[in-house]
Amino acid sequence: MNCIFQHTESNMLHSSGPGVTVVVSEESDVILPCSLSTNQDLEQKLFDWRKKAPNKQEVFMYDGGLHYNNGRPGQDEHFRGRVSHFPQELQFGNASIIIRNTTVADSGDYTCDFPHLQPEQRFCIKLVVGAAPKPFVGILNISEDEALLKCEVRGASPKPKVEWRDSDGNILPAEEPQVSRTGERYDITLLTTVTRTNSSLFHCVATQEEMGHVTRDQIDVRYCEKTSEVKSRYGVGVLIGLWFSGVAATLALSVAAKCIRKHKKASQRNQRDDPSKEACNGDASLTDCLTSQL
Repeated sequence: MNCIFQHTESNMLHSSGPGVTVVVSEESDVILPCSLSTNQDLEQKLFDWRKKAPNKQEVFMYDGGLHYNNGRPGQDEHFRGRVSHFPQELQFGNASIIIRNTTVADSGDYTCDFPHLQPEQRFCIKLVVGAAPKPFVGILNISEDEALLKCEVRGASPKPKVEWRDSDGNILPAEEPQVSRTGERYDITLLTTVTRTNSSLFHCVATQEEMGHVTRDQIDVRYCEKTSEVKSRYGVGVLIGLWFSGVAATLALSVAAKCIRKHKKASQRNQRDDPSKEACNGDASLTDCLTSQL
C-alpha cells in the first residue's frame, strides 16, 4: 500500500518523499499528523498507528471509542502512557496523535492506517528526534608555533558533521573523525593542528542537517613564548637577582663587623670589672647585636 502525502502548514514539518518528516528536539512533545481530506467523521471508525521498525510497534489504536488509554490492550510498552489523540477533532476526520516527552528511540517511520475505509488509506510520517549536545574543545599539545586541538561531540543524534573553522569561518584541515555509535547516538572526536597566525580564535562546529541545527564551541589559543624571549627575560632576572644578592651580602658583612667591634670593646670593659660576667654573657651580647641590626 502506498503512502498518502499528508499536507500540513506546521513549521515543524518538512516534505520528504512520499510522506512527511517531523523534526523535534529530545524531551519535547510532538504531533504526528493524520487527517482525511474528505473530513469524514472518525468517531465510529478504526485507525491504527504503528512504528515500522524494529518490529512494527503498536503506537496507538482507536476503534469506535475504544483505545489504548481507556482499556484496550496491545500497546507497545515503549509508548505506554505517552501517546494520546484529539477526541474533539475526530468528527472532522483528524486522527493525529501526540507523543509526549520524546526520546531518540522514538525516531523512525510511522504509519497511520484506515483498514476499513474503501479504498484503504495509509499516511506515512518520518519522525526525527534530535539530541544536539554542544561540542567540547580543548588543547592536547602546544608549542611556540602550533597547537593540537581536540573537539568532542557526545551523544548526538542524528549523526552530526563536525568541522574546525578559523575566526573567518574557513574550514580547517583535520584528521579523520573518530566515530563511535551506541544505538542511535554518536560520539565524534575531531583533531586539527593549527599554527601561529594573526588570529588565535578557532571554532568547532557540529551540523545536523536533518534537524537544520548548528551548535559550536570556541577556543582562544595562546602559543608558548619564543625561546629567545624567555632566555632574554631569564638573563635580566638573573642579573637583577645577583645585584640584590651582592648588596645584601655587603650589608650583612658591614653589620657583622660593627657588632664585632662593639662586642670587643664591651668584653674588655667586662674583663676588667667582672671576668665571670664576660664568660656567661659575651656570646649572647654578640648575638643580640646581630639580631637587632639585621
